[in-house]
Amino acid sequence: MNPGELGQLVVDVVVDLSASLQEVFTYLLPRTLEAQVQVGSCVLVPFSGQEVLGYVVRRYLADAREAKRLKPVIDVVEGVLPVDENRLALAEWLAREYQCGLSAAVRLLAPTEMVAHVQRVLRLTPLVHQQELWELSPNAPERRLLELLQEAGGQMPESLAKARLGATLFNTALYRLKRRGLVEGKNVLESASARVRTLKHVRLNISPEQAQSLADACASRAPAQAALLRALAVAEEEMLPMAELLRQVAVSPSALKSLQVRGVVDIVDAPVYRSPFGRTGKPAVDVDLQVTSDQERCLHAIGEAIEAHEHRSFLLFGVTGSGKTEVYLRAVAMTLSRGRSALILVPEIALAAQVVEAVRSRFGNLVAVLHSALSAGERFDEWRRAREQRARVVVGARSAVFAPLDNLGLIVIDEEHEGAYKQQEHAPRYHARTVALQRAMREGAVVLMGSATPSVETFYQAQQGLHTLLHLPTRVEGRPLPTVQIVDMRETPRVRGGIFSQQMAEAIAERLKRGEQVILFLNRRAYASFVMCRKCGYVVKCLRCEVSLSYHKVDSSLRCHHCDYRQSVPVRCPSCGATHILPFGLGTQRVEEEIQQLFPQARLLRMDRDTTSRKGAHHVLLARFRAHEADVLIGTQMVAKGLDFPKVTLVGVVSADTALHIPDFRAAERAFQLLTQVAGRAGRAHQPGEVVVQTFNPEHEAIQTASTHDYLQFYEREIAHREELRYPPFSRLANVLATHPEEPKAEELCRQAAERLRREIESAGVDAEILGPVQAPIARLRGLWRWHCLVKCYQQEALPDLLRGALSGFHPPQGGTLQVDVDPYSVL
Repeated sequence: MNPGELGQLVVDVVVDLSASLQEVFTYLLPRTLEAQVQVGSCVLVPFSGQEVLGYVVRRYLADAREAKRLKPVIDVVEGVLPVDENRLALAEWLAREYQCGLSAAVRLLAPTEMVAHVQRVLRLTPLVHQQELWELSPNAPERRLLELLQEAGGQMPESLAKARLGATLFNTALYRLKRRGLVEGKNVLESASARVRTLKHVRLNISPEQAQSLADACASRAPAQAALLRALAVAEEEMLPMAELLRQVAVSPSALKSLQVRGVVDIVDAPVYRSPFGRTGKPAVDVDLQVTSDQERCLHAIGEAIEAHEHRSFLLFGVTGSGKTEVYLRAVAMTLSRGRSALILVPEIALAAQVVEAVRSRFGNLVAVLHSALSAGERFDEWRRAREQRARVVVGARSAVFAPLDNLGLIVIDEEHEGAYKQQEHAPRYHARTVALQRAMREGAVVLMGSATPSVETFYQAQQGLHTLLHLPTRVEGRPLPTVQIVDMRETPRVRGGIFSQQMAEAIAERLKRGEQVILFLNRRAYASFVMCRKCGYVVKCLRCEVSLSYHKVDSSLRCHHCDYRQSVPVRCPSCGATHILPFGLGTQRVEEEIQQLFPQARLLRMDRDTTSRKGAHHVLLARFRAHEADVLIGTQMVAKGLDFPKVTLVGVVSADTALHIPDFRAAERAFQLLTQVAGRAGRAHQPGEVVVQTFNPEHEAIQTASTHDYLQFYEREIAHREELRYPPFSRLANVLATHPEEPKAEELCRQAAERLRREIESAGVDAEILGPVQAPIARLRGLWRWHCLVKCYQQEALPDLLRGALSGFHPPQGGTLQVDVDPYSVL
């Protein structure tokens, strides 16, 4: 029956606008587009006098008379989102919970390369021709932006202009030029950038036996054709890539063309899989490891929940080296055996390489990987493998929580306490752990969270019965936890007046003598934290951010680790003219230099953001260290989590003080977690491990409890402190951050937001309070001044409605932004 006889097809569309719209809009689906537009399609629709991009989330029949009143869909564009009722409900929850538009939440369901998107373009207005460029100073930011746009023909993508000028100059220039009416912004539709990759392949139109016979018959008169036929006849695959075949046989394309003309072969375009694992597949390997009684007990509880197809959440609290990964793998195996799929989340790309290796060794080509270090094509192909159920296990970082797995049975969250699971850079500012719990609840899946140092909030929830607490109290095979020696740097002499105590230097020397390996940890890259004039105390700061510039000795540069501004080290002090400009503080480059001086024979590797910027660098460095191509691995927090190297028997914490005094209520928790995790890298095989911790604060509770691996003691102290001050888990927070190129306007914007929030608290009768507004700890970042206020809500479920009621319809002035970070991991 024709759909028109029952009614008219309409679609519900999420329009892609920067405004925080949280509803869908219904459009008439013209008959000419019915075959092309399905749920998930990207479409152009009319909205508020303009054509905008939208995503179809429902398609259904409506009353024909009602449908005729609707505006029609204009066209369909390339790209598709995996939308169903479950995923739409998750996106709607995400938009409400994290105060963002529904379109921003829906876009998370697929990699950005897979769907069309709206790009913001800057263009010159007609008024600019009346503006004489010479009136502007040659160094004025607005002149540089005008020249950039003129060179580009009058318009340029906003993101490109920002990259060319730098965020600080760009923000200032755009603000000034818009005020004068010389530049305007426009939204332009950009097509999906990632597509299926195809290559020309060759296939036989005859049987392999016939091909062999034909090759024998023509070998003397057409040897090139004969060679091609023999190669195709013995090939395991039905088709061979044409370029590879010609290279393998070493013949010209004309021979292949002759076979095609004769109808013996076909040349076709076939899709090619871009594997992040290299060209070879990896078969699954059966592993018969003996599990401990503690692991067996945990697996029994998890298995019951998987068998029952019910949503339950577990917190696997196990000391470092207790075999949490083996529990994960067996839980995945149980899930797959029941015909369901599994998702494994890891916090860091560096950690992902090691976890992926373990998972692929167990489950082979059923595994796909999703993280930001993949190329656009690799991410596209891996996502499609999961979507088409060719991969039933996905391993990935934060955004993989939205992986398109159907019949999801298990979500594993490794190192659940890690801050990397929180999106902090842009909206939606979601926490992958919270999203995973919400998704699992909607899809009837089990959540297994693991950590040696669980977040205070998660452990508290487990104690309250929201999660089932599972415990692995000892290392596998009864291996002891490493001994920890705390070195008080206030009283300890240093070797050659440098950064190493006598105790640490002797411990390193002993390991090198025995042919063992060492990890040295310092959570600060570069050579020195800052450079300062010894005469007047002047510190060189970033021109765009209110922070000091770090000294990188490898190229003698000063760099901002927030906006990447760079400059050379000044020869003379810009303040007093003195020449005594010296580096102060520590960084991984200096650690590397001093170790090389103390132990010239030692082979060193350094692992920080500077050495891992290239694709695959994490994997290469870790593989080299595992193969014992280096004796000492020096690194930042990248080396602190989840890594397992059997020959590492010493971990040295060069300075335990870097994370202790940050103005954040989670500072002590983060310090304890980092120290405990890095200590856990030592002695993971049969040789006992040792940890040497250098500190100027040996009495600090985080250092004391980490030295005894006593999470419960730290937790009891920390939870009492949190309860006294009514911080999470006894409240829920939202950080409201106002930014503007002019500081007074940033302050005023924040004060207006705080006042609206206070009025909403009073009118709604919510038990909450507002702290601030005050200048943010980092007062200026990328050219924007920052003020913030903190919402503490004691009726935790009321926070989203409180924020929406106070701030919906509140528009910042030109050049300003108002960012709302719900459940912030950091308030800097």
